[in-house]
Amino acid sequence: MCKPVNETKVYDVHGLRDYYVSCRCWQHCICKTSASALLQLGGCRFFQNVVFSVVLVAVRAKHSFHYCQMRPQPKMTASSAAEEALCDEVLSNGDVDIDVNSSTMILGVPVANEEVHSEDASMLVEGTTPVELRHTNVTTVPKEPSTCWKTGARYCIVTFCCLNVVMLVFGGLWPALSQYSKDDHKRIVIIQTDHLVQVVNERFLSVALDSSQIHRRFKKFDMKSKAARMLGTYLSPGYLRVGGTAADRLIFVENHVQDGKFDESEALPLDGGSCAYEGEMCTKQQRFFNMSGETLTELHNYAKMAGMDMIFDLNALLRKGKDWDDTNAKELLDYASKQELKLHWQLGNEPNAYRHKFDTFVEASQLGEDFVNLRELLNQYPRYSRSFLLGPDITRPRPLKLADLDYLREFLRTAAPRLNAVTWHQYYLNGREATLQDFLNVETYNVLYEQIGLVKNVMKSMALGTPVWLGETGTAFGGGAAELSDRFVGSFLWLDKLGVAASEGIKVVIRQSLFGGHYGLIRNDHGSLVPNPVS
Repeated sequence: MCKPVNETKVYDVHGLRDYYVSCRCWQHCICKTSASALLQLGGCRFFQNVVFSVVLVAVRAKHSFHYCQMRPQPKMTASSAAEEALCDEVLSNGDVDIDVNSSTMILGVPVANEEVHSEDASMLVEGTTPVELRHTNVTTVPKEPSTCWKTGARYCIVTFCCLNVVMLVFGGLWPALSQYSKDDHKRIVIIQTDHLVQVVNERFLSVALDSSQIHRRFKKFDMKSKAARMLGTYLSPGYLRVGGTAADRLIFVENHVQDGKFDESEALPLDGGSCAYEGEMCTKQQRFFNMSGETLTELHNYAKMAGMDMIFDLNALLRKGKDWDDTNAKELLDYASKQELKLHWQLGNEPNAYRHKFDTFVEASQLGEDFVNLRELLNQYPRYSRSFLLGPDITRPRPLKLADLDYLREFLRTAAPRLNAVTWHQYYLNGREATLQDFLNVETYNVLYEQIGLVKNVMKSMALGTPVWLGETGTAFGGGAAELSDRFVGSFLWLDKLGVAASEGIKVVIRQSLFGGHYGLIRNDHGSLVPNPVS
């Protein structure tokens, strides 16, 4: 059993799917977030702010109560009824300064245009008729606790509400949506280099180019253009997988010459088209088409220039009865070997879905035998005896449709010893029906965990240590979701997929696609090739 080379260590990095956040608040708080990191992070921050405001208000209320009790309530005794009346008036309307040690006071009652001083009294009264107050007694009495508690309660309610409204906006949702300051970013990402989680291939991040582009003569994607080559180099190192639904319609003809003007109406559906949807027969996919040796060389040279290794998907539906007919594959191998093309190989695309795509069926055990034959054929060519053989590229496994997993299990019983990697395809959503809410729903993100678990269970039950690859994957099947898969919002699912796949032991992730469909990394914008936001 072969094993991919050039492996790279991946350490415990919290920052994609699962990561820890040290929150700066009244005490150290750590929140573990998952796929809905932005929303959950906002919730975490808001919860901390609520706790923080409760503590703050409680401390402030206690201080307010203590201050309320310590501030004295003046009580005065006077020597006459006139003095007592004046004292009552001053205490209810005036400003009072009390010197407790000397039991004296200064009283002021403001009136207009007049000021009278009493030199003999121990007080100053502004704008009043002089009243002699000698040796006026002043004492201090603490306010009643009930009065202080009422004051503190009112203070608590108002302050608590105001704090939480402010913190909800500026301390909870806003930092979550606008990210953190540079200092916060230092707190978010924790790289634990002493803990190795998984080892992935150095070509972990790879891309695909659908075989339908060959039939379309790369009409909108010129591999020889400077832009195409430049954009491709940004994706290296990686694999460039040339395959897809149209791969099972492709026939190699070395000296094939394109005849006539290309008719778009006669083209095979892009990236499988409606064939991606169960229950729909694909009448256009019944048509076979030819690929020349020149086109194969151009594809290989593009991959090489971009720093990628090319994977080519052979036609599994060229058959002699129940067996695979390898005649055309030999012609292709002869040419590729003569041209010294470095290639890895697949045979067929989503064979468990042949019935609704092509109205035919290949037994899993038979496909396994076909892979054994292909491996023996590759061994006859020195250049390809050590090249990878990958398969079977089944469709996404689902808990309620165990037939897909049964197909994989039956195939592996025969072909596993000949495989360098077990490949399967994964998409989250139906491209026709997907909505913006689906792209942000946590349940959508969790689908990948479940599907990886199903495949790993099959591998474990069969005691197989063969590496597992995502041989084709994207946000939504059927070419992607219009104005979603090719927008910035699509990057959340993509980044999450890379993090989950790496942490769960998937060695290579092949993105569908480099060009074409709504999920393409590159688009043709009025004749110019430019990257989509999701790139």
